[in-house]
Amino acid sequence: RTPPADLVRSVIRALQGPGREENSESQIYTFMPAAGGVGTTTLALQTAFQLHHSVTRGASTCVVDLNFQQGACAEYLDLEPRFDITEIENQPERLDRQLLDVMLSKHASGLCVLAAPTRPSEMRSFKTDVVVRMLDLVSAYFDNVVIDMPRTWFPWTETVLLGSNKLYIVAEMTVPCLRHTQRLIQAIYETAGKEVKPNVIVNRFEQKMFDSGIKQADVQDILGEHFVGGISNNYRLVREAVDRGVPLHDIDPNANVVNDLKKIILPEEAVATTAKSKSLFGLGRGLLKRKAG
Repeated sequence: RTPPADLVRSVIRALQGPGREENSESQIYTFMPAAGGVGTTTLALQTAFQLHHSVTRGASTCVVDLNFQQGACAEYLDLEPRFDITEIENQPERLDRQLLDVMLSKHASGLCVLAAPTRPSEMRSFKTDVVVRMLDLVSAYFDNVVIDMPRTWFPWTETVLLGSNKLYIVAEMTVPCLRHTQRLIQAIYETAGKEVKPNVIVNRFEQKMFDSGIKQADVQDILGEHFVGGISNNYRLVREAVDRGVPLHDIDPNANVVNDLKKIILPEEAVATTAKSKSLFGLGRGLLKRKAG
C-alpha cells in the first residue's frame, strides 16, 4: 500500500538542523527525464541556482544527483563528485552531518552538490533506506533541495516522488517523447497516487506556426494541465556553459533559457522583472519624446 505523501515528507524531513525555524520545511524540487538527452540536468542545475539567489525564496540550496550510473551534475559545474555511497550502503545511519559535509561538493556561488563518482559499467540498485537517509539529512540542513533523477525506475523512486513538493518531467517536442511523457504521467499516478502531480516542462521549445511540425496547441492537447511551460531552444548557450563548467546565467543572465525557466520556477520574480523592464522601456520613450520636443 502506498504511504500518504505527508507521511513520506515527514520521514524525509525528520531531522532538524541547527538554526532552522521550528516550522520551516525544506522545499524539494524533483526533475525526471521523459527520454535521454532532453536536458534534465541543465534545467535542474539552473533551477538550483535560481532558488539559491532568489529574492523571495533564496536560501541554502543543495542539488542531489540520484543518477548513480551516469549522473553529470558535478561534471557540468566542473566539480569533483565526493559522495561515496559504498561507505554507507550497509549502514545508512553512519551518514551524519559531519560525513555529509565531507561528501558535499561546493560551488563558488555557495550552491552545494551531492554527487557520486559515476560507474557506467555498474547497474546497481541501492536500498530505499539509504536514499531516504541521504535525503533526510540534506533536507534537514538545506532550505531548497533539487533532485536530478535517472530515467530508470528504482525501488526508491516512488518514495522520492511522494516526498517532493514539486515534480517536473522534462520532455522535448517530438511525438515519441510526448507520447512517452503521457505514459510516464500515468505510471506516476498508478504508483504514487493522485497526491503527486507531475508538471511537464518541454525543453528546446519552438513556436511553430507555418511548418508541419508539432505546434504549441498540439503539446497542450497531449499534455493538458500537466504542461507548465516551454524552454527556448538555445543550444549554443547551453553547450558553452557545459563546456566551461559554469551556470547559464554566468554567460548571459538575460538569456531566453534563463528567463523561460524563471517563469516556471519563480513566477512572482519573473513578473516583477518583466514589469521593471517595461517601465524602464517606457521611461526611455518618454525621454526620447522630451528630447524631440
